[in-house]
Amino acid sequence: MMKTNFIPITFLQILICLNLSGQKYDVKIYPTMPQPKDSVSIELSAPNLTNTNNKMFLQFSSSNFYEMPQSLEMNRSGDKWWVKFQLPFYANYSSFYITDENKELIIRPTDTTHYEIFVYENGKLKEGNYLAKGYSTAIQNRNSQQLWEQQMKNFLIEKRNYPNNYENNLKILQFQMQKASNPKEHENLRKQALQVIERKFRSAPTSDGNLNKVTMGFLILGEKSKVDSIRNVVINEFPSSKLGISYKLNKVLHNTDTVETLDNINQLLRLKNNDNQHAFQEAYVYLFKYHLNKGEVEQAKKYFPLILEEQENPYIWRTYLEYVDLLLEKNTLLDKAEFLNNLVLENILEYPVSLVRFFPETGHLRSFVADRDQKISEINAEVLLRKGVIEIKKGNLDKGKDLIERNIKLTQSKEILLYVAKLSRDIGLKEQESHSLHHAYLLFPYDQEIKSLLIDSLLKVNNDQSSIQNYFSNLDKQWKSEYFISLDKKITKGKSFPKELSIQDMKGNNITASDLKGKVVVVDLWATWCLPCLASFPYVNQVYLKYKDNPEVMFLMLNTGSGNSFDDARNWFEKNKHYSFPVYYNNDKKLNNKLEVNSIPTTFLLDPSGNIVFKKIGSEGEKILQDLDAMIEYVLQNRHLNLK
Repeated sequence: MMKTNFIPITFLQILICLNLSGQKYDVKIYPTMPQPKDSVSIELSAPNLTNTNNKMFLQFSSSNFYEMPQSLEMNRSGDKWWVKFQLPFYANYSSFYITDENKELIIRPTDTTHYEIFVYENGKLKEGNYLAKGYSTAIQNRNSQQLWEQQMKNFLIEKRNYPNNYENNLKILQFQMQKASNPKEHENLRKQALQVIERKFRSAPTSDGNLNKVTMGFLILGEKSKVDSIRNVVINEFPSSKLGISYKLNKVLHNTDTVETLDNINQLLRLKNNDNQHAFQEAYVYLFKYHLNKGEVEQAKKYFPLILEEQENPYIWRTYLEYVDLLLEKNTLLDKAEFLNNLVLENILEYPVSLVRFFPETGHLRSFVADRDQKISEINAEVLLRKGVIEIKKGNLDKGKDLIERNIKLTQSKEILLYVAKLSRDIGLKEQESHSLHHAYLLFPYDQEIKSLLIDSLLKVNNDQSSIQNYFSNLDKQWKSEYFISLDKKITKGKSFPKELSIQDMKGNNITASDLKGKVVVVDLWATWCLPCLASFPYVNQVYLKYKDNPEVMFLMLNTGSGNSFDDARNWFEKNKHYSFPVYYNNDKKLNNKLEVNSIPTTFLLDPSGNIVFKKIGSEGEKILQDLDAMIEYVLQNRHLNLK
């Protein structure tokens, strides 16, 4: 008997909502039962906003529309705003709200829900909609005290519609395990969940995609140790399968004993057949590099055709450039380097400049990046620089110099710029060497290697220390002025840091808004379990040391309190005295919500009035030095202006 699908109330054509000020808005979604590839229209009617000049945006709070932007600007006609977009072929449930450009106005059905788009196929709700809605609950209602119960409600609807949804069934069992009244009940539920995973594994034990879902199942249950165990099962039960070879090869290549690694690779190669031949790609790469490093060029050449991937893989273009760099470093097989470099140039539009996801049912999906064209242009310049290097190494000096001169200012790669500088120095091109290092310094002004090389290059021409000091002073002004142009577009308007604070320093002293007033404040949100946060600290510390004696600048390295106690933060602080910046602890569990923080690290720059000028999400390693320094200088120079 066919089960009746639950038709969500949110698909009424007219949705009436209240924002926090009590104003009414009508939101319409067409069609009411959209299918993948359908064109969807969202319309907002807001007579009370007729006099506003603000732009309005549809903001996805959750979706699997990986290739679309997360925020869509809406068109306007009088008191109506609308936006139209096409659902991707793999579309599933999504949620959204509508906001103005400063996020001062947020339009949603209630203060605990967002608008929703459920996706259908042939008139039937598509599998996974209510599973995705369950996950979305945590985003739509962050402060819910009954989050698990609300999620479970959606997972049960999904089970009613699709009783064999593997991931959904595991989420239900996970919930039941957490609510188990005694250890015996918990263990019985755990065994049920492991049986679900076992059945999934046995349905296709040598399929990459299936094993990814098996791995996901173990992670849902918190059974990380079983991930390696299941791979060993594949190795032992299916040793000649493509997946079995891949797992075994992965272990072999992690061996630091070269002799053993070579012997194990040769043993594995005896298992090669038509079905598993693509699993040996990494083995060929290892052998290719091994012989190159040994100077055995003819042996390496034999493996060159085998390292060229036949299967579709967007990351192969990045890998090919790594091979080009290796061949240039060894100064050998330049014809092969040129071949690979030209291959990347011919396929430059396919180069992965964003995260690429892979699902068996969809293939590779490139995440949306707003500046994709610019990033592709930068990569293209890097590839052309390599082409210039190859031409010089082949003896075509003028052609190589021309390619380098035309592309050097367009590249963002420290490695290729340093390589060009070294090559220029080796062949006596002093001007080109200085030019490369000059541009490298503008991109990476905190890099001591670049600065040292540039000083050496300048000393060959002029030994006057005063002139060199002025030269670097002008360079610092140049890179900051260029940064300021981009920062003009990144100002966060209309948001202030909360006035009511519940923050302590590591001695237990309270920090109030008055302690921040009149200063440019760097607020860095972190936690002891956040690896990207910890990885950013060496760079943040360098910037702190630059400004620590400036009374107009304050650093607030604020442990969010999420998953950490005050003692956790203090213990970390006591064990990491090599960092000079002060550490603080947040007791306000609603602070992340007030600041609209979904992930850490997140950094805020406040002006002396407490307005949030910049909000930066994530960590970009060494680039933090430049970004953070420039943002501080920007706010300092504009501290008397109204940046709100």
